[in-house]
Amino acid sequence: MSATPAHKVLNFIRHAPSQPAGYLYGQTDADIGLIEGSVAEGVRGLIGAPDLVVCSPATRCQKTCDGVLSDDYPRETNADLWEQSFGRWDGLAFKELPDIGTLQDEALAAFAAPDGESFIDLCNRVQPVIRQICQMRVEENISLFVHAGVVRAALALAFGSYAAALKCEIDPLSVTNLRFLGDAGFSVMGVNQTVSS
Repeated sequence: MSATPAHKVLNFIRHAPSQPAGYLYGQTDADIGLIEGSVAEGVRGLIGAPDLVVCSPATRCQKTCDGVLSDDYPRETNADLWEQSFGRWDGLAFKELPDIGTLQDEALAAFAAPDGESFIDLCNRVQPVIRQICQMRVEENISLFVHAGVVRAALALAFGSYAAALKCEIDPLSVTNLRFLGDAGFSVMGVNQTVSS
């Protein structure tokens, strides 16, 4: 059994609200509005000074990183951290989406829109990235600017449950913190922490 790297913390920051609002943005790129200075400062307070910054390629994540951190924190971009693909539903207005009924737990995790990914598919894409960061990188304070689905994929890894992760609300500009415990997996330090403007 390897030594427990008790000081390695992963901070998952969901991007700022997408614009224009009212659409399903999975892998459809979208912009964000201006992040207020007090909110950016509050998010920085929740994540500390990161040793490593990793972003989804999405404009909304890159610009959120720009708005929260200074150029003193260079970032890496990883394409596997894109949001879940909703296939033919991606980019549709919420009012145009079909009603999928009351899918819950494992059935919801396994559901995929036409030509899209299920939440399980998303986890299979995202979780190896998280494991690799934890096992291969020496940095101890790691911030990831990502999407709600990616944050839930991280929580599914910590909980050992797709269904439990899907019950977690992940608001825009919220911070979710996990601690890497080596062979023991992860502990959850905080979920969906937000800052008032």
